[in-house]
Amino acid sequence: MASKTGFLRKTSPYVREPKAKVEKMMYDVLIALIPVIIFTIYKYEFTAVWIILVSIVSMVGTEFLYYKLRKEPFTMKNGTALISALIYALIMPDVTPLWIVFIGGVFGMYFGKLVFGGMGANIFNVAGFARVFIVISFGAFLVYDVDTVAGATALGVVKANPFDMMILGDFNLWNMFTGVGEAGSIGELSGIAILLGGLYLAFRKSLDWRIPVSYIGTVLGLSTIAALIVGAEMTYPLFTILSGGILFGAIFMATDPITSPVTGPGRIYYGFGLGVITFFIRIFGALPEGVVFAILIMNMFVPALDYYKWANSKFTIKSTLVFSVVVLVTVGLLVVGVWQ
Repeated sequence: MASKTGFLRKTSPYVREPKAKVEKMMYDVLIALIPVIIFTIYKYEFTAVWIILVSIVSMVGTEFLYYKLRKEPFTMKNGTALISALIYALIMPDVTPLWIVFIGGVFGMYFGKLVFGGMGANIFNVAGFARVFIVISFGAFLVYDVDTVAGATALGVVKANPFDMMILGDFNLWNMFTGVGEAGSIGELSGIAILLGGLYLAFRKSLDWRIPVSYIGTVLGLSTIAALIVGAEMTYPLFTILSGGILFGAIFMATDPITSPVTGPGRIYYGFGLGVITFFIRIFGALPEGVVFAILIMNMFVPALDYYKWANSKFTIKSTLVFSVVVLVTVGLLVVGVWQ
C-alpha cells in the first residue's frame, strides 16, 4: 500500500534501496575495507589475521549452521555475513582473546540477525551488537596496552578531564590520523585508510553522505562549542574525531542500509542523534567511548524515523523548525553540563 510519502508499506524484510543489488553493495564495502585491513595486518600482523579469521568462522559458520539445521538454502554470495564478520573483527582490541572473539561472533550473528528473520529483517547492526555483548560480558578482558596511548586508549586517558590540554598535548594528531604508533581497536586507527574506503563507497554510490557527514559534523560542532566554553585549544575537536571509532563507525557501521533510515531527512536526524549520543557518552558517561552504543540506540529509533505518517523525502517547514528546536535544546544541555 502506497502512503502519501510515496513509500511502499510492507512486512519485513525491507528493501531500503530497491534499485541496488545486495551483492553489489556488500562487495563494494569489502573493497572499501581493503585499505583498513591492509593497515591492520601491517600493524598487528598475525594477531589481526587470527582475529579476522576467527570472526569470519564464528559469524559465517553460525549463519551456515542455522540454515543447515532449518533445511533452508544458504549462500555466501550476498556477502552480508562476511561483511558483518569483518567489521566485527576490526572493532575489536588486539588484546582480545580469540575465544571471546568467537563467542561474540556467534552471539551477535544469532541474536542480532538470525532470530529476527535473517538478512534484511534485523533491527540492530550485527557487528555492533556483538561488540556490545563482548563489552558487557567480558569487559575485563578488553584492557588496552597503554605503552602507547591513542584511539580508544586515548579516550580512556583523557576521560577524567577531557579538556586538559596538558594531557591532550601528549597526542600527535598526525599520528592519530595515519594510525602509525597508535593503539586501539585494530581497524579504527588509520583515518586515512578509513576515509579512502569511504570515498570509494561514495564514488560507487554505495554510501549516502548524509549519515557520516551529519554524524561527524555533529561531533565536531559539539566539541567545538565545548572547547570554547572551557577555553580549550581548537585542536580538541580534531582530537575528538580522530580518537576512538567515530570515523570507522560513521562510514562502515552507521551507513548499514538495513538498520539506517530510508529518507534523506531521516538520515540527517539519525546522524545527528549518533553524534549527540556519542559525544555525551564520552563527556558525561561512565565509558570513554560511545560509538557502538550510539549506533545500537539509534537503530531502535529507525522505525520511528521511517514511520509513514510523518516521514518525508524532503525537509518541510514544520520538520525544520522541530529539528532546530532539538538542536538548540541539545546545545543548551551541553552548555549547562560542561559549565558545571
